[in-house]
Amino acid sequence: MDRRKRQTATATPAKPGGLPLTLGGASGNGALRRHLDWDEDLYWRVQGALIEKGVIIAGRGKGGSVRLSETEVGPDRKTPVVGSTYGKDKDSYEPLKAAIEKKWINRFGFDQVLVSKTAFQGSRDTGGTFTRPDITAAGVRRYVYLPKRLEVVTFEVKSAEAVNIMAVLEAIAHREAAHRSYVIYTTSHAKFEGATEADRIVELAQKYGIGIVLAEGPDNVESWEILFDAIRNEPDPARLDRFLGDLPDENMNEQAVLSHHPAHAARARANPGNAQSRP
Repeated sequence: MDRRKRQTATATPAKPGGLPLTLGGASGNGALRRHLDWDEDLYWRVQGALIEKGVIIAGRGKGGSVRLSETEVGPDRKTPVVGSTYGKDKDSYEPLKAAIEKKWINRFGFDQVLVSKTAFQGSRDTGGTFTRPDITAAGVRRYVYLPKRLEVVTFEVKSAEAVNIMAVLEAIAHREAAHRSYVIYTTSHAKFEGATEADRIVELAQKYGIGIVLAEGPDNVESWEILFDAIRNEPDPARLDRFLGDLPDENMNEQAVLSHHPAHAARARANPGNAQSRP
């Protein structure tokens, strides 16, 4: 081992400056080893020593990753995951709603679909804060041999500054009255991976069938990445019925009625306009 590498290997465990904070305090093992210009044997020995000391934490990703522990980062040095022009959750509601309505929702094959912003309902009693998704889609799917079915898809939206486990907990609550529930984080894959709670988010979402979407550009569907898809769920009919009744969009309420009552469906065909046909 040459002098430069011996000095680095000695200095790093004492003061773990090896993690490049310019990368947000977290990095894939391969990228970090190249950044340090270390051979594999040296890198893995130092990495193991720092994990054992609690200085860094092993993470997920291709080839694995590491990040500074919360103790090392400190209360005023949390790993930043910002970088989006949409600073608050509500800033991205409209562009996300438009993108879901025009393009993204078509992946479910609905014949008719309505998408509504359902985040703000004031003091109206809807069963609690966690029962109000930020965006809701209600679609009717027709089958060849089976009766047509109404399906509800909910979306909880979090900005790049709020990549945390709370969004998944909210989506789990939504799933009690929805067929599919998603969390949309308006951030990139790299910044999501650098978030302190990324591993917990993935573990809990997979356990309960919650879909995770990373929408770095809320108004550009092509920039979205489905980290994993929502698992279809059959919600409790009573909860679904109440949820539909509490929706602020009257057209969406009508959509629910049309999916189950032939008389109303005939009226809708005679007076189209309340329901958007699938393009």
